[in-house]
Amino acid sequence: MSNWTYRRASLNKRTRAGLRLTGSLLVAVGVGSGAFALRAAPALAQDTQSQAATPPAQPSAAEMAAMRRDVETAARYPLPKDFIPRMYATVQSLRANGLQPPPPDRLSLDATIARVSAVPGIQPVLSAHGFTPRDFVLGLTAFGMTVAITSNQEAQASGQAPKLNPANVAMIRANPEGTQALMQEMNSQPQ
Repeated sequence: MSNWTYRRASLNKRTRAGLRLTGSLLVAVGVGSGAFALRAAPALAQDTQSQAATPPAQPSAAEMAAMRRDVETAARYPLPKDFIPRMYATVQSLRANGLQPPPPDRLSLDATIARVSAVPGIQPVLSAHGFTPRDFVLGLTAFGMTVAITSNQEAQASGQAPKLNPANVAMIRANPEGTQALMQEMNSQPQ
């Protein structure tokens, strides 16, 4: 996703900043969409380095619009008040059961939700913790985006960041220990 920035020479500075931020936010979307894809971020960086010789095509206007809609949807998604402890327990349970949702592959939120839904054995674990696949993907995506944007002054100052759900921001700021614990649990390998 962020490898779209390889066409920098042909883009003006504002467009480049917007693409970089969109790429960063989509990695955040990938955090939620792939659930534990934070671990995959270094692999994504290595992959984009290996593809530097042959940069991928720039996304079309329709693809960029769809990505922006997904980013905005996730940014506005209201997390339940008990999201952090409930998602922490869910991620632990998934890991204990050897389940790992598929990593994001430039998919829309809807396509990612469908992929997560198709993982054998995941539905009962999610249901046991009060999540549907949609709640799970959107929740982790909103959580990841909120953490990423609120901890990045450059993203906040860019004017390109989507408007975050204020209740999500307040919840994450009010529970730094829980936020850190969930982020660490998301980075853990399945057992």
